Amino acid sequence: MNSARIAVRYAKALFDLALEGNAVDGVYGDMKALSRLCALDEVKDVISNPVIPQQKRKDAIIALAGDDAEKLTVDFIGLMFSHGRGDYLAAAARNFIDLTRRHRGIRQVTVTTAVPVDDATKQEMAALIAGDKGGTIEFNEQIDESIIGGFILRVDDSYIDASVRNRLNRFRKEFSLAGYAEK
Repeated sequence: MNSARIAVRYAKALFDLALEGNAVDGVYGDMKALSRLCALDEVKDVISNPVIPQQKRKDAIIALAGDDAEKLTVDFIGLMFSHGRGDYLAAAARNFIDLTRRHRGIRQVTVTTAVPVDDATKQEMAALIAGDKGGTIEFNEQIDESIIGGFILRVDDSYIDASVRNRLNRFRKEFSLAGYAEK
């Protein structure tokens, strides 16, 4: 079976159980934390290491999830490892997060700037993005000094690059196509 479909099926089953048990918020928070954990190289190495027994890998991930993790989350991690699907844990967590966002009308917004953005600007951006649709905005801010100025805005699957770096690259490309050589 396609690996993406495996993760989607597990995530959908977890989402349905969380909805049924009225635990979507708690599991959503756990899956966000689990997704961040699974992005760490050390955790990836533990999950995918065939030398470490499945039970030890499962115990390690459950311990990293913490004592305040929902019972459903702990059971889900156990299920994934008991069926030999530990490698799909990160993808299942991402899919659960996406399902929850769609269900709750949460829009994911990431803004990248060269300097930190003040709270008033964040609120103004959130209001503009929410617009007529309403819903909740999850705002993530990233600082990247290499963009020099301006911003890069990602809203769900849309991408706007209004950075100085992007404009300089476009000018450089236009000049090179026009026959002006860089010296």
